[in-house]
Amino acid sequence: MIQEEYFGTGSIETLSKIISEHKSKKTFLVTGKKSYRSSGAENLLNKFLKYSEVFQFNEFSENPKLEDIESGIEQFKKSGGEIVIAVGGGSVIDIAKLINILSCQCKDAINYVEGRANILKKGTTMIAIPTTAGAGSESTHFAVVYENKEKFSVAHEYILPDISIIDPQLTFSLPPKITATSGIDALSQAIESYWCVNSNEKSKSLSEEAIKLVLKNLSAAVNDPQIENRVNMSKAANLAGKAINITKTTAPHAVSYSMTSYFGVPHGQAVSLTLGEFLMYNYEVTDKDFSDKRGAAYVKKSLNELIKIMECRNIDEAKEKITQLMIDIGLKTKLSELNINSENDLKLIEENVNLQRLQNNPRKISKEGLKIILRNIL
Repeated sequence: MIQEEYFGTGSIETLSKIISEHKSKKTFLVTGKKSYRSSGAENLLNKFLKYSEVFQFNEFSENPKLEDIESGIEQFKKSGGEIVIAVGGGSVIDIAKLINILSCQCKDAINYVEGRANILKKGTTMIAIPTTAGAGSESTHFAVVYENKEKFSVAHEYILPDISIIDPQLTFSLPPKITATSGIDALSQAIESYWCVNSNEKSKSLSEEAIKLVLKNLSAAVNDPQIENRVNMSKAANLAGKAINITKTTAPHAVSYSMTSYFGVPHGQAVSLTLGEFLMYNYEVTDKDFSDKRGAAYVKKSLNELIKIMECRNIDEAKEKITQLMIDIGLKTKLSELNINSENDLKLIEENVNLQRLQNNPRKISKEGLKIILRNIL
């Protein structure tokens, strides 16, 4: 499915033309509880939506649960919405994607979330407008939802939003903490996509550009934000999203979900905790434990390319660069700093790793290997 995309400061103005072309009289608007106003999106969208009957949905968890999706589907059907607009961070856009696509299927949402039924119908026209620079959800054909603390990812080409509007001005007022956690997520996605078993020439090109942009702009965007930094981070997040749309994510994301579910660690912070460790782990791949069908030598070659992209001389320096960036933007680098410090805590993380994402990692990960990685960041 080909997406219509608008990027740049002021690109939100295209919304007027889009709504007019679609002749939408009823709009189902999915937003965050606070970000819709604080980002400036509310003031901007009010003038575009004044001729439409707007049904706003923002009653859902920060990390959307199945019941949030079910509630949204019920409200969407009642609204008679003719177009779906999602304005917010990755979770907001994800929940809008799932409401839109699952509301027009034949069975209950749980069947599609748990993979017991196939998506057959396309939803209504959807527009995704990110207000953070991180998740890149506006450019992916999958969405995350939690059920009983377990993370599920629903994927289908129909889930990709029809239209994305990436206007960096909506990120200008982002507080430092959200800038940091969302920005490091973009870096994690780009790095993971680069080494992923599903990588190809196109995904690597997207990842490379995203990595370079994040490394040059994220610290400034957090500590002394200028328009240029914000624009570049919005671009980086979108590119990283496009990269994982091809490859999906790998081990750092696989391990992160239980940290978020059970310990409330923000997604970007959770992903970044193991990024450097898995960089080192994957670099030590051998002919006995590679999982990329292109072989251990190919994995090593990709990782050496990554080291150069990061402008480092060796793998140790690359790992240290990630750690130093985390410190510079105010993130924690140890599990104990996030009150994850007992053997039971570590066991809970180990036992709830997302196996689907783990299989995308270029080096096989044993239980013992995972234990060592987690203890290295304790």
